[in-house]
Amino acid sequence: MKLEKFIYDILENRFKSLMVYAITLGLFILSVATFPTEIVKAKMLPSKDSDSFSVYVDLKDGSSLRQTKEVSSCISNILIQKDLVENVSVFLAEGQPLDFAALVKQSALKDKQSQAEIMVNIKKAYDRDIRSYNFVSSIRNELQNSCNKYEANIKLIELPAGPPVLASIVAEIYGGNSFESRRAFAKKIEAVLKKQKTLVDVDTMADDDVKKFEILLDNNKIIRSNVSIEQVKNILYLAYEGSEISAVNESNTQSQVPIFLRLDDNRVFNSNKKDDIAKKLSTLKVMNKNGFMIPLSELVTIREAIKEATSTSKNLTAMINVIAETNKDSQIYPLLDARDEMLNSFDQNYEVVKSNMLNLEFIDKKTGERFQLIWDGELKVTIDTFIDLGGAFIIALVLIFFLMVVYYKSFAISGGIVLSSFISIIGVIFAHIIMDIITTDTFYLTATSLIGFIGLIGINSRNSTLIIDFTKQLIEEKGLSINQAIAKATATRSKPIILTVLTMVFASSLLATDAVFGGLGVALIGGTLISYVVSMFFVPVIIKNQIKKILTKTVSD
Repeated sequence: MKLEKFIYDILENRFKSLMVYAITLGLFILSVATFPTEIVKAKMLPSKDSDSFSVYVDLKDGSSLRQTKEVSSCISNILIQKDLVENVSVFLAEGQPLDFAALVKQSALKDKQSQAEIMVNIKKAYDRDIRSYNFVSSIRNELQNSCNKYEANIKLIELPAGPPVLASIVAEIYGGNSFESRRAFAKKIEAVLKKQKTLVDVDTMADDDVKKFEILLDNNKIIRSNVSIEQVKNILYLAYEGSEISAVNESNTQSQVPIFLRLDDNRVFNSNKKDDIAKKLSTLKVMNKNGFMIPLSELVTIREAIKEATSTSKNLTAMINVIAETNKDSQIYPLLDARDEMLNSFDQNYEVVKSNMLNLEFIDKKTGERFQLIWDGELKVTIDTFIDLGGAFIIALVLIFFLMVVYYKSFAISGGIVLSSFISIIGVIFAHIIMDIITTDTFYLTATSLIGFIGLIGINSRNSTLIIDFTKQLIEEKGLSINQAIAKATATRSKPIILTVLTMVFASSLLATDAVFGGLGVALIGGTLISYVVSMFFVPVIIKNQIKKILTKTVSD
């Protein structure tokens, strides 16, 4: 057999054996080097191709419902002109109907006039030639630039491919002596994130200072005017908020029809100036006990104040979230760039301390205030997932190693089997590079890719075990030399091994184009293909010096 002769020549020639080691080491180094060079990028899960997405509209606090509606109408008018968009639903001053992701994104808590959510349904996947996340990316700038009125913050939210999170990148800011100092520091973090090219929809989830007017009842004037305090409160509430004052009972209706009373558009102030509010209140009058009409403006005092910001906390600790989404990129790479910029630019005013993982602590050199920056969101899920899968992979290698030690009673050959299994990462990495070249989108090394890599360990170990056992059998029963036995065993076992490989390749090809499980399919294809090459050439070279020891131990036992 040609393959048997080729393998035998490699085993007999020391230079050729060393070349096998060198080529394998070179390919391994090249494959590992793809991560720091970003030739292959890691991400927990690729973006999901969905039939819908959402648009979140946030104006500054104090904005009117009319302004929110104006911005939302601008967005919806642009969207309905797109061929892919089927319909648009706008929800003013409230969140859209809740789903799992909306619960995490706190849509249920939205009740301000400055907030709106827009649900957008697009054509089904088979009716369009573009994926939903590419469509969202293509219209983001148009929406944000065309409808950026009243300092509106417009965010495009896609359905997550994995567990729902608040955002792709969440920077939790803790510490500071006050909410104001914590918010000011969060704004600095926001400025750094906005500089990253692949980060979009950056926002600080903290209210800015908003001027408001408080209406204070003048109790002395009210009493002297023979008007009750309760009467003044009711008139103010009835005029501007409205309430049910009665109900109508009809014989042909099953339930009562409520009567809701409120002023018409006259209740709307022309401006947010104090004089305009006083003028509007002067048009409302109450009747005292003597029958005289008294303007409300005479019974109240209007005072300008700053609206208290909404405070947020986590684990009973005050904090502020700075959120950002990624645009066709993994979360880790723009975050690392932003983190490096923080380490380099913040050291003038802050003492920067590296804490757990990628988290940072900042100590203000002037005030002594301490701030903590803890990364969360999909980034945190990604890091945790890769750590857990990495740990599972190491445990699998260790267990297989000790299993082989028990079976062969040799640490060296057991290490060789484990090493040959680990080398299949070469095929996994290069398969991802090829898929990234032939596909239009970035093909990431995902969590499912690592699952496929872990699954390959058993397949590769089985291939090595078959060759080693058959080699022992040929030496003991046929009296062949070690190199002849290894070459013949490898060539003989090549057919069942390649059949196993082809079966795995054909089965995994069905997964290769899937949005979520594509990494699993590609990892299995690339890993099994390279495992065949490793089994044919690397395993024979690495075991030839250990077979004799195994045979000696077997005889002595």
